[in-house]
Amino acid sequence: MSKRIRLAVTAINGRIIAGHENSKSDAITEGSRQDVTSDFMKALIDKAEYHGGAFDIAGGGDHWDVIVTKRSGSGENEGKK
Repeated sequence: MSKRIRLAVTAINGRIIAGHENSKSDAITEGSRQDVTSDFMKALIDKAEYHGGAFDIAGGGDHWDVIVTKRSGSGENEGKK
């Protein structure tokens, strides 16, 4: 049986990591962790563009609206909140 890939967000710096789940299926094993933040963000943008700029996520009794808007600019604040 192959191990499933999981995604998680780190508590300290909010980076998105991916890796194989442990035997309890409740965490990512240490040796398999990879920072996939940039890839995840690009995929999220591509997903929104595919759906015309917005889509929704529902699960566990919750609902989120994801809206991605492209804006032009110099890029000097790129990646900053």
